[in-house]
Amino acid sequence: MNKAIKIIGLTLILASFALLIAFFASLSQGSESIVSAAGEDMHVPILTDTILYWTYILFVLAIVVTLAFAFYKFIKSFISNPSSALKSLIPIILFAGIFVVSYLLGSSEKISIIGYEGNQNEGVWVKLTEMFLYTTYSLMVILVVTIFGARIYTNLK
Repeated sequence: MNKAIKIIGLTLILASFALLIAFFASLSQGSESIVSAAGEDMHVPILTDTILYWTYILFVLAIVVTLAFAFYKFIKSFISNPSSALKSLIPIILFAGIFVVSYLLGSSEKISIIGYEGNQNEGVWVKLTEMFLYTTYSLMVILVVTIFGARIYTNLK
């Protein structure tokens, strides 16, 4: 099992490096041209879409593997010590609470963006964006408080 995981990991790393080398090697060979929202021509390297899709694949793969191992660890710990396993759900519940509260704090009013005519700057999209911003702010405050709190706790102990 460990050998298979090492082979898969090495394959992903080699594929990523090969794709990056191909991307940088193709930079001087030309590019596609797209029109921006302001009406200006923008030059995009040839393999940009491929790099973005590969990044999406790696991101989704990382999330799936992380959730699978977390679920496996939770089940394994639940079998041996159910009360300890249920206590490990408390941070997940707190994070979900932070997400819900920050989503409810978000506004769904339309944001005026110069040169943008789409509809992704109003409604649910704005609320989701503000949810991620408020969540980031909250987690940064919690991080700073935890760092200082741990330092004070160790000094008093």
